[in-house]
Amino acid sequence: MAELEENGYLAHPHTSAGRIPTDKGYRSYVDSLVKLQSCAIEEEERIKREYVRKHNEIEDILSETSRVLSGLSQYTGFVMTPKAQYDKIRNIELVQISEEDLLVVLLTQSGMVKHKKIKAYLACGQLDMLRSFLNEKLRGISVAQANRKIILEIKSFRQSESEILKIAEKIGDAFYNIQDDIYIDGTSNVVAIPDFSDFEPIKLLIKFNEDKEKFIEVINEDFNSGRINVKIGSENALDGLKDLSMITTAYKNKEHVVGVLGIIGPKRMEYEKMMSLVNHISEMLNKFFKEMI
Repeated sequence: MAELEENGYLAHPHTSAGRIPTDKGYRSYVDSLVKLQSCAIEEEERIKREYVRKHNEIEDILSETSRVLSGLSQYTGFVMTPKAQYDKIRNIELVQISEEDLLVVLLTQSGMVKHKKIKAYLACGQLDMLRSFLNEKLRGISVAQANRKIILEIKSFRQSESEILKIAEKIGDAFYNIQDDIYIDGTSNVVAIPDFSDFEPIKLLIKFNEDKEKFIEVINEDFNSGRINVKIGSENALDGLKDLSMITTAYKNKEHVVGVLGIIGPKRMEYEKMMSLVNHISEMLNKFFKEMI
């Protein structure tokens, strides 16, 4: 025990308390895990039931995934929606909702619906013309390619259609700036964890729920890793996560990685079980997207 403490694997923070693993100690244990557990049969059946029940409702599937992660881990579960920029366009709808506002509705091949409101007005005939143009030119290509494709294709418009041309450019910019989203569930679970001496981790998770862009920025670091990632305490980029561990992995469609999911909990957790859970949920999502697209 003394040797482990001397080498930084154990700490003795209070004289009245026993030794506890340090971040280095937890890291050594996690790195020693060779094989992940299989999910318990009842856990797997619950996941399958939810996926069958909500089949083809992508937002519901992802929302339920965060709830399943939270419920089975008893920690905070999260899942990032498929990155729009990597998704392919299935259909584009244009709706003139007022004399100055045009709603652009984008349906992707993964089943996600994204919408943007832009300042623009088109008469009914012009609206139909632009809608047909966008669907003809953009259907089947990635959202990331849409802006450039529009710039190339609008050269076919006549000068007399300059107003449509300007609005097409605005729509291209709107596609380029589509934001990712994330579902978070079980923030309150952290309140029940006795490990924390202060409320900083809890406040941070609540803040993540309110400021999702910051959370997405944090987990995007693991987007292209292609494996289970475990960040323990001080390994996390944000100081507010120093008392927490985060387990993440990516999920895919047929072609490439599209999102990240995972859990956040105390450093003292059953890593093997939690890593197995995150991995299994990822495989279920992979299968869902493969069958759907």
